[in-house]
Amino acid sequence: MKVKSNKLKTKDLIVAGAFAALYVVVLMLSVSLMGITPITYLIAPLVISIVLGPIYILYVTKIPKTGAIIILSALVGLLTSMGGMWFALVWSLALGVAAELIVRAGKYRSKKLYLLSFCVFACANMGPFWAIVLAKPAFLASCESYYGVEYALRIDAFTPGWIILVLIGLALGGGLIGGVLGMKLMKKHFEKAEVV
Repeated sequence: MKVKSNKLKTKDLIVAGAFAALYVVVLMLSVSLMGITPITYLIAPLVISIVLGPIYILYVTKIPKTGAIIILSALVGLLTSMGGMWFALVWSLALGVAAELIVRAGKYRSKKLYLLSFCVFACANMGPFWAIVLAKPAFLASCESYYGVEYALRIDAFTPGWIILVLIGLALGGGLIGGVLGMKLMKKHFEKAEVV
């Protein structure tokens, strides 16, 4: 019996690049749309996680190999840290490693662990929100320059220090919903691939 290799090959990297590009484009479009008002901006971790769930589930089932999730987390981290928030990159990579270890524990075949891995990975999308806690004056100045003083004042009023816990909870909840949605959309794929 031939043992299937779990190493990324050139074909896998091409597919990973395509899916990662799709993931990042949808992430950027979602963030842009959600940033229109302070309230929609603050519920963005929930909505974005729901929207990205099916893409992530398709990604991990198409490339069930070591390193695929870390590649995606590196791209998300680079994107979300562009505004100078280096912590977003560290946050994304750490969650990518955790998500990778979760699916690896199920030998890249467990539906439940794919779902759990996305719940964890979904929190990577909210890396920039750490600026609310770690660099709030700079964050508010950025909001003011893009959206005006009133927007910045409302964001300030809605974001006490503990809001990061709420945002992480929203990302986890969205990750669960998005992951379940992804699983339902991929049911035929899972059955065909005999994922248990």
